[in-house]
Amino acid sequence: MLIQNSTTTPVEALRMRLQKPPGKSLVWEIATEAMNDASVLDALFQLMGEGDASLCWRAAWIVEKVSATCPSMLVGRRREIRDWVLSAGIADSFRRLLLGILSHLPDEDALDVELLNFLLDRMVDLQSSSAVQALSVKLASRMSRIDADLHDEFLCILRNICLEYYPSGVRAAVRSCLKEKIQGR
Repeated sequence: MLIQNSTTTPVEALRMRLQKPPGKSLVWEIATEAMNDASVLDALFQLMGEGDASLCWRAAWIVEKVSATCPSMLVGRRREIRDWVLSAGIADSFRRLLLGILSHLPDEDALDVELLNFLLDRMVDLQSSSAVQALSVKLASRMSRIDADLHDEFLCILRNICLEYYPSGVRAAVRSCLKEKIQGR
């Protein structure tokens, strides 16, 4: 339960609860609170936008749990999440959580060219973490399905990646995308 007295805001109450690394039970407890109270979700987003890297990451971890359980709650925040993903200077661990949140949201009808270009760059960037690369492959594949020609071009890019330079998670994501095309999904 979000503990706050009459002088603390939901953001301050969450900040106090997340000062120490939370366990899974606390993460799910706060995620459940966020699913039941929009002010808690707002407070988590405010913490994600602050400068404290630990609090940003912890808040994003909780929001990722919300997105996995109730993605419709975050559809209106897609642009904000996308802008964080595209921003320079954020840690790959935070970016991975943001990409995880986006991966849980329903597909958009319109193609976000800037995000797709970013994902295409990240999926082949050997400096990015393997989790960011793999999520970039999956999200780019989903986004490219808006247009059959674009998806075919994306699959051509995947076929031409020399997978021996990439970690197993990225190789698996690429093979999965190529396998889906063969199976007609």
